[in-house]
Amino acid sequence: MYILLIGYLFVIVMFAAVVGASNWVLGLFFFITLAVLPTWLIFWLKRSVQKKKAETKLDQQDVDTNNR
Repeated sequence: MYILLIGYLFVIVMFAAVVGASNWVLGLFFFITLAVLPTWLIFWLKRSVQKKKAETKLDQQDVDTNNR
Protein backbone atom coordinates (compact mmCIF):
# COMPACT_ATOMS: atom_id res chain seq x y z
CA MET A 1 0.00 0.00 0.00
CA TYR A 2 2.81 2.39 0.85
CA ILE A 3 4.47 1.99 -2.54
CA LEU A 4 1.22 3.06 -4.20
CA LEU A 5 0.99 6.05 -1.89
CA ILE A 6 4.57 7.06 -2.65
CA GLY A 7 3.92 6.80 -6.39
CA TYR A 8 0.71 8.78 -6.10
CA LEU A 9 2.41 11.51 -4.09
CA PHE A 10 5.28 11.68 -6.58
CA VAL A 11 2.85 12.22 -9.47
CA ILE A 12 0.90 14.85 -7.54
CA VAL A 13 4.05 16.70 -6.48
CA MET A 14 5.26 16.76 -10.10
CA PHE A 15 1.84 17.96 -11.26
CA ALA A 16 1.77 20.68 -8.59
CA ALA A 17 5.30 21.73 -9.55
CA VAL A 18 4.32 22.11 -13.22
CA VAL A 19 1.19 24.04 -12.35
CA GLY A 20 3.08 26.00 -9.70
CA ALA A 21 5.68 27.13 -12.23
CA SER A 22 3.21 29.64 -13.62
CA ASN A 23 1.16 30.33 -10.48
CA TRP A 24 2.52 29.18 -7.11
CA VAL A 25 -0.81 29.67 -5.32
CA LEU A 26 -2.54 27.31 -7.73
CA GLY A 27 0.29 24.80 -7.34
CA LEU A 28 0.00 24.94 -3.57
CA PHE A 29 -3.77 24.54 -3.81
CA PHE A 30 -3.41 21.42 -5.99
CA PHE A 31 -0.75 20.01 -3.69
CA ILE A 32 -2.88 20.44 -0.59
CA THR A 33 -6.15 19.22 -2.13
CA LEU A 34 -4.71 16.30 -4.11
CA ALA A 35 -1.83 15.19 -1.86
CA VAL A 36 -2.10 16.33 1.75
CA LEU A 37 -5.82 15.91 2.39
CA PRO A 38 -6.24 12.44 0.81
CA THR A 39 -3.08 11.18 2.52
CA TRP A 40 -4.24 12.51 5.86
CA LEU A 41 -7.66 10.89 5.34
CA ILE A 42 -6.13 7.50 4.51
CA PHE A 43 -3.87 7.55 7.56
CA TRP A 44 -6.67 8.79 9.81
CA LEU A 45 -9.04 6.03 8.67
CA LYS A 46 -6.36 3.37 8.96
CA ARG A 47 -5.39 4.57 12.44
CA SER A 48 -9.01 4.64 13.63
CA VAL A 49 -9.42 1.00 12.58
CA GLN A 50 -6.21 0.11 14.42
CA LYS A 51 -7.41 1.90 17.56
CA LYS A 52 -10.75 0.11 17.43
CA LYS A 53 -9.04 -3.29 17.07
CA ALA A 54 -6.69 -2.54 19.96
CA GLU A 55 -9.58 -1.40 22.15
CA THR A 56 -11.56 -4.54 21.33
CA LYS A 57 -8.54 -6.72 22.11
CA LEU A 58 -7.95 -4.91 25.41
CA ASP A 59 -11.63 -5.27 26.37
CA GLN A 60 -11.51 -8.98 25.52
CA GLN A 61 -8.40 -9.41 27.69
CA ASP A 62 -10.16 -7.62 30.57
CA VAL A 63 -13.16 -9.92 30.24
CA ASP A 64 -10.92 -13.00 30.18
CA THR A 65 -9.01 -11.76 33.24
CA ASN A 66 -12.20 -11.03 35.19
CA ASN A 67 -13.67 -14.46 34.41
CA ARG A 68 -10.73 -16.31 36.00
